[in-house]
Order: sequence, then C-alpha cells, then structure tokens
Amino acid sequence: MSNVDKIITILFGPPGAGKGTQAKLIVDKYNIPHISTGDILRDAIDGNSELGQKANLFMHKGELVPDNIIIDLIKDRVAQHDCENGVLLDGFPRNVEQARMLQNMEYVKKSKYLYAILINIPDEEVIKRLSNRRYCPNCKSIYNLINKIPKKKVNENYFCDNCGTKLIIRDDDKIETIKNRLNIYNKSAESLFNFYKKNSTLHIINNCFTPESVFNKISKIIK
Repeated sequence: MSNVDKIITILFGPPGAGKGTQAKLIVDKYNIPHISTGDILRDAIDGNSELGQKANLFMHKGELVPDNIIIDLIKDRVAQHDCENGVLLDGFPRNVEQARMLQNMEYVKKSKYLYAILINIPDEEVIKRLSNRRYCPNCKSIYNLINKIPKKKVNENYFCDNCGTKLIIRDDDKIETIKNRLNIYNKSAESLFNFYKKNSTLHIINNCFTPESVFNKISKIIK
C-alpha cells in the first residue's frame, strides 16, 4: 500500500454504541492497528519516556493532558512500522482543536483516505444497553441482561458463569451516571461532528442495532 493509500479511520459514538466491537472487526479486516490515546499514554508513562513524564505531571494532579502532548504521542505512534497501512483512532480527537492538529499532521496530510465514522444510537438505547450490563468483580467478565445473560440467577441476583461470583452493577452503568455521561458527550460532540461535516469526511450510521449491521455499513464506507 502506498503512503497516499493509508486508511485513517476515526470511530465516534456515545458510550455503549459498540465501538470496541467494531474496532476489532476493522483492525482484522483492514490490517491496521487500533490506537487508543489511553493506551499510548499508559505506555509512555510506564516506559518513562520524556513525553510520558510530561503527561504524568498532569495526570498525577487529575488534570487533562494538554493537546500538544497528546498529538506528539500520536505522531510517535504512527511513525512505527505497523502503521504503514493506516490506523484506527479511538478516543482522539476529543475536540475541534485536536481535530485541526490531527489534520495538520504530515501522516494525515499525505493520505487521501480519512474516514470519521459516527455510530449514532438514541439516548434511550444507550441507557438500555449500559444499565443492563453486569460485571464480575472477581474474574472481570462482563454480561448483559439483553443478549449475554448469566445462567445462574437467585431472586434478583445474577452469578458469573465462569467463577460463580455474584455480579454487580458498576457505577458507570447506573442510570444517573449514564445520563450524565450522555449529557457531557452530546455537548462536546456537536462541534466536533460539524468540523468533520464541513470537511466532508463524516459518515453517520443510523438505525443499526446489531454488530453485523453496523460493520456492514462500515465496510461500505471504507474503500
């Protein structure tokens, strides 16, 4: 694949949209790495690199890592050999300024294929999916009372199929927390999506509620 033919894909969507599932499918089909800003931050900090040290100063104080450090980390990551065919970006960009910085990266400017894909599902569907999740605090297995139901139930309690531990509802999956996360997402996402609309790179997937139907749409978008 030539430099200009790199596939650069950015996956957007509210919490619970199934981005993780789609990321795995995209990585497998198009042979590109899944780059999460959370992962590269942790790797840089664990490796005690210069950028990792800078990032850690902010994270240690509970502050957001500045955009210029994040973009430098991404520049370092995409320079690696496995990114020759392109990348799938997750968790970046989070705002319009980051989107502009990404557009100005040489790695991106040299590619003619940039896809910003939004998996769009209604708020009520997000609440339904996330509030039905159950988590095993022992072996970390995740269940869903809609499509991955644990086999054992006693009264209103569910138990892990793998280790028998009583399942819990994580704080992130409680309804009030979900609504708050959605509120934050909806407020911050609009200007970002408008940016990609103006650049004619935003593709919106609506009314697809199964992983298969979503990936079918994604496969038609990415050339």
